[in-house]
Amino acid sequence: VEAEPAPPAEVASSPSPLPGSCPPPPYPRRAERLRWEGTVVLDIDVAADGTVSSARVAESSGHSILDEAALRAVRGWRFTPAKDATGEPVPMGLRKPIEFRLP
Repeated sequence: VEAEPAPPAEVASSPSPLPGSCPPPPYPRRAERLRWEGTVVLDIDVAADGTVSSARVAESSGHSILDEAALRAVRGWRFTPAKDATGEPVPMGLRKPIEFRLP
């Protein structure tokens, strides 16, 4: 007899950016010079302490230089961690688009 898997823990809140701690990535000079634009969609894992434990490209902008700039910036971001139904901080992933647009 196989045991049924435990239901997922209820999550009361999702991670949210801490004000001032999630600056947009700097525009890479080469991409700016070549007028490259795009949107990178990242999958970000936020640890229970609000730090980014990992990040990876879910959808490329079409330019690796923009993708890498987004990854570098996000790895230093800080979040208010997600909380479970009891109010305890828990790790959680989120998906975040990062846009690179020139004026």
